[in-house]
Amino acid sequence: KILSVTCDNAAPNDVMMECLVDGLPNFGGPRARTRCFAHVVNLVAKSMLRLFNAPAKKSKGKGGKEDDD
Repeated sequence: KILSVTCDNAAPNDVMMECLVDGLPNFGGPRARTRCFAHVVNLVAKSMLRLFNAPAKKSKGKGGKEDDD
């Protein structure tokens, strides 16, 4: 008996869960999937840090002035 499967958020794991449902009649399917907590924390941290990235500097044109985009 399988209670839960722990995996990251990759799309192939969605397919794996569907295959497990087809092959194991008592398997709970998507509700039995536990996403890896460390992976989720990593994604949240990257998302939060992205807010503090400095904007890209504008390139200077031929006359030495900044280009207007």
